[in-house]
Amino acid sequence: MVLIWKRGLAAVLTASAVLATGTAASAWGADGHRMLTRVAIGALPAELPSFLSAPQAVWELGELAREPDRSKGAGMPHDADLDTGHFVNVGDDGRIGGGPLLSELPKTRAECDAAVRAAGADASHLGYLPYAISDGWLQLVKDFGYWRVDRLGAETAADPEQRAWFQRDLKLREALILRDLGYWSHFVGDAAQPMHVSVHFNTWGDYPNPNNYTPERIHGPFEGAFVHAHVTEADIVRGLPSARVIDGPILTETGRYIEASRQQADPLFALWTKGGFAGDAPTAGKAFAVARLAAGAGELRDLIVAAWAASPNATVGYPGVKVADVVSGAQALPYAQMVGID
Repeated sequence: MVLIWKRGLAAVLTASAVLATGTAASAWGADGHRMLTRVAIGALPAELPSFLSAPQAVWELGELAREPDRSKGAGMPHDADLDTGHFVNVGDDGRIGGGPLLSELPKTRAECDAAVRAAGADASHLGYLPYAISDGWLQLVKDFGYWRVDRLGAETAADPEQRAWFQRDLKLREALILRDLGYWSHFVGDAAQPMHVSVHFNTWGDYPNPNNYTPERIHGPFEGAFVHAHVTEADIVRGLPSARVIDGPILTETGRYIEASRQQADPLFALWTKGGFAGDAPTAGKAFAVARLAAGAGELRDLIVAAWAASPNATVGYPGVKVADVVSGAQALPYAQMVGID
C-alpha cells in the first residue's frame, strides 16, 4: 500500500503548540510519554482514520500514554504481573539473561522464560517489554480490522436496524482504539529510553567499568526532571526521523528497535559522566534526550501505520471473517457474526 504523507512539519508544530501543557514530569511518563505520543499521532499520514487526529483524541492519547505508570501501586497481583512489561534487562552481549538474542526473540513469553532458564537466569526479573510492545500492536491490528468493517456497515448496510448497530459499534470501536493505542504507546516509548532496555538500568551496576562511568543513579533524573526542564514537543518534531515501512514480523521489528535503543546506554552514561546534562543550557544532553524521544515517536508512528496496513488481513466476528473479503465485497457484511451467533 502506498502511503501519502500529507501532514508536514508546520502542521505538526501547530498541533504541538496548541496541545502543549505545563504539567510536571514523573519519569519518562508524564512529559516524555505525553509528548512522544502526541508527536507520533500528529505525524500520521492522512490515509489513517481521521478520528485519530481530532484535537480531543490527540489530547486523550497523550494522557493515556501515561496510564501504565499511573496504574502502578494498585497492589498484588496487578503490580507483579504488569510492571515487568515496562522494561527488559538486556546484557551488553545483546542477550536477555544470557539466553535469546533480541534478533531471535521466542514467539511467546513462556518460550522466552524457558530459554532464559536454560541459560541459568531467573526470567521473572528480566522484564517482558518486547512482548508488551508486540501484544499491543497485534491488538491494534485487530481493532483497525473491526473499525474497517464497522465503518462499511455504518455506511452501506441495507437494513436500518443493522446499520444502526454498526454505527453504534463504530463509535465503541473508536473509543477502544483510543484506549488501546494510547495505553500501548507507553511501552513503545519506554523502549526508546536506553535504561529501560539494558542491564545498566539505573547505575552502571556491578559490571566492568573501564571508562569509570558515574556511580550516580541517573535513570529518574534523566528521563524525568531533565526532560521536563529542557525538552519541548517542537524539539521532538524537528528531530523526528523519516517514515519507515514496517512489513515484517512484529517480534523482529520489536527486537530491532530495542537493540538500537540498548546501544545508546553506553553513550548516555558517557555523556552524563562528562557533565553533558549539567548546567542551565546542556546542549549535548538535550540533543541526546530529544534524539531518543524522537526515535520513539517515529517508531510509534511507523508501527501504527503498519498496524493499519495489516488490518485487512485480520478476522472479525465469530466464526471469523477476513476483513479484506468484506471490504472487497467477496463476503457479505458479517452482521450476524459481529453481533454474535454463539
